[in-house]
Amino acid sequence: MKGDETAVLRAARLALLGTLGALGLDEVALRTRWRRNRLLILGYHGVALDDEHQWDPTLYMPARVLRRRLQLIHEAGCHVLALDDAVRRLYDGELPPRSVVLTFDDGAYDFYARAFPIVETFGYPVTVYLTTFYAELNRPVYDSMASYLVWKGRGRVLRWPEVLGRHGDVALTDDGRRLVRERLWRYPVEHGLSGRDKDALLARLAARLEVDYDDILRRRLLQLMTLSEAGELARRGVDLQLHTHRHRVSLEEAVFAREVGDNRERLRRLRASEATHFCYPGGVTRREFLPWLRRSNIASATTCAPGIASRRHDRLLLPRYVDSAERSDAEFRGWLAGVAALLPRRRQAEAIGQFLEEPGAP
Repeated sequence: MKGDETAVLRAARLALLGTLGALGLDEVALRTRWRRNRLLILGYHGVALDDEHQWDPTLYMPARVLRRRLQLIHEAGCHVLALDDAVRRLYDGELPPRSVVLTFDDGAYDFYARAFPIVETFGYPVTVYLTTFYAELNRPVYDSMASYLVWKGRGRVLRWPEVLGRHGDVALTDDGRRLVRERLWRYPVEHGLSGRDKDALLARLAARLEVDYDDILRRRLLQLMTLSEAGELARRGVDLQLHTHRHRVSLEEAVFAREVGDNRERLRRLRASEATHFCYPGGVTRREFLPWLRRSNIASATTCAPGIASRRHDRLLLPRYVDSAERSDAEFRGWLAGVAALLPRRRQAEAIGQFLEEPGAP
């Protein structure tokens, strides 16, 4: 029922945004004082090297879609600002008209190989929230690759009692893939596997599914940039910022602070100045994180809560529009104009939704 309600609500929103665009009202909204006092922070994850956008279109988009988005930004006459400058101007009340910031999460190799060359052709500043554990390990990100391999094996039957235990033969239908993914995500924790151990497990999974893992490694699918590659991009103007070392947050302040500190220490080797902007891994936000971030000298933090930032937002709870291949041109234009942020929508999760803009914000 909830899925049906969400589909109906989304269809209604898209129809309304299409109508507003046809009437030219999105262009009117772009010129309003309301929009001038707000900052649209765009969030992206991956740009497909192969078929990743078919596996997960919420995280990956084809290069042509990213190019189209940047073209729409250009056509709308938006001012694309560097993150640090944009945050300062937002709270000083000095934003230029139609302000936008581009951010990419994680620091995937596909940003280096696919996304940045496109962004560079437009001359736009861009921030990468770089998580650094897998940038050092230089192997595929385990959870993502496990899910991707199971998707590649769809339609097969997986027999792997060593890992799947009592489940026996599992047909890789939607439900079967879900079961296998959950088991694969728990298995390394239960057995204390290292990063290299987990990669060996992925190779064994690929062999059982008859997927060419060596080819995947050669093309660096679902891998992060190396620290050397990230440093190269930093010298070419990419703003590298904090995303934790292991892409995780903890409810213990000491562990949380260590994740930020380990991440910052790696970035210190790549940047000319200290990294002070943060993005919550997975969009997970809790109120107790805020004083911890302040004690770590964090100047701003972005969430995955959909919205457009105003001065009423806490600097450590800035909303973003996380774009995906599933979004239409009309929807994207609606977010550039700001009108999409005013339409009703289901909040993504209680842990994120509670931090949306305060009632009564201008």
